[in-house]
Amino acid sequence: MSLDDTDRRLTLVSQEKSDRFEAFLGALGALDYRVQLTGPEALAKTAKGNSLVYLGMRGWDGRTMRRLKALAAHPHCMLAIEKSAFRWAEPTIRDCREFLTWPCAPSELKMRLERYGRSGPLGRPADERAAEVSALGLVGQSRCFVDSLVTLRRFAECDAAVLIKGETGTGKELAARAIHQLSARSEGPFVPVCCGALPDTLIEAELFGHARGAFTDAHEARAGLVEQARGGTLFLDEVEALSAKAQVALLRFLESLEFRRVGGCRTQRADVRVIAAGNEDLRQLARDGRFRLDLLYRLDVLSLTLPALRQRVGDVALLTRHFLTLFEQQYQTGALALDIRSSHWIEEYTWPGNVRELENLVHRGVVTAQDGLVSVCPTEPRARDSVDEAFGVAKARAVNAFERRYLESVMAQTQGNVTKAAEQAGKERRALGKLLKKHGIDPAGFAQTSPTNGF
Repeated sequence: MSLDDTDRRLTLVSQEKSDRFEAFLGALGALDYRVQLTGPEALAKTAKGNSLVYLGMRGWDGRTMRRLKALAAHPHCMLAIEKSAFRWAEPTIRDCREFLTWPCAPSELKMRLERYGRSGPLGRPADERAAEVSALGLVGQSRCFVDSLVTLRRFAECDAAVLIKGETGTGKELAARAIHQLSARSEGPFVPVCCGALPDTLIEAELFGHARGAFTDAHEARAGLVEQARGGTLFLDEVEALSAKAQVALLRFLESLEFRRVGGCRTQRADVRVIAAGNEDLRQLARDGRFRLDLLYRLDVLSLTLPALRQRVGDVALLTRHFLTLFEQQYQTGALALDIRSSHWIEEYTWPGNVRELENLVHRGVVTAQDGLVSVCPTEPRARDSVDEAFGVAKARAVNAFERRYLESVMAQTQGNVTKAAEQAGKERRALGKLLKKHGIDPAGFAQTSPTNGF
């Protein structure tokens, strides 16, 4: 399909008659595209391309959606999706090669359509797209990690809200920065916000700014974090730490992307993309009444769960070499290498602190290195471990270590399916569930990835 100056024709497949759809038609006309409008029955003719499919509030019938799902992976079938339609359209979005969210800025619409016409970045092989993301500092080659990079690259192509999930130390802020750098907003600011550090009494002033004289210490007007992120990305880290009052303020803003400075009288619209990240299960927090479900729906339009380091087979050694190189350059030490004991230890350790823990251990090891050898083991082994503690204590410690390693391995192999894991382990599902709870292992952290609902 060609969308250059000599051929700017589009077949637009839709069944919408809403004001938002009319606005979309108007935006295409303003960009000089000649639109041929047709209904869902035209999907049978899209195998050769030349189609832009609009998904709005009204869901299509199952037969039509199955047909669209089969065509969504075609390089010239692009979806234009209303933000409010992500929920019912999720099964189709998961497989499509290219989509844009509507409404969006005219500049983004133009850029996306022109790239689509050139068979743009998403037309390249997945591994090539993952390599592009890796250049931004996300290092790894395990299958689950590469899958997350491909998903991240796809999310960068639209302006919808993203919720990044994962254990502490898995690189959520780094992933958010990568989404920003690969997006149409890369020239704009990236403003990270630690939600746990926002003072509850000044939450609105911090987010939205304040007018002069709005409160006792407001000697001059000040822009808030939302205004500072204008034209770019607002990253809300540790979003689960928001107080009830802060959640209400954020929800009100996300509903319209409009705000007013504290003490001000002028309503402003924020041209920002919102990316949030959390260490805890927000859905469970919502069930417990500690997080607003309506706010979760606003944040979790697209979601990405970063895999734990213990799940990333082969990446520990790769990351260790990466950090060694970084610190060799920083401290100008010359070539360094891990000692033999450390080489074995890093593959056996479960890395509760994930990549951040590994980086800190390598950093310390480089600073204390002797004769060009780096040790990252937290403590030196004791020669008389077997007699320094009672037999029962030593046995319990060894059993606990074995149980945790076994459970993590079987959950990784079954992709978080507790029933299959129980069958493979030869245990009752309930008994296996108790063991998982005992060791604090969340099966959701091992689940298969998908572009819209994480791993």
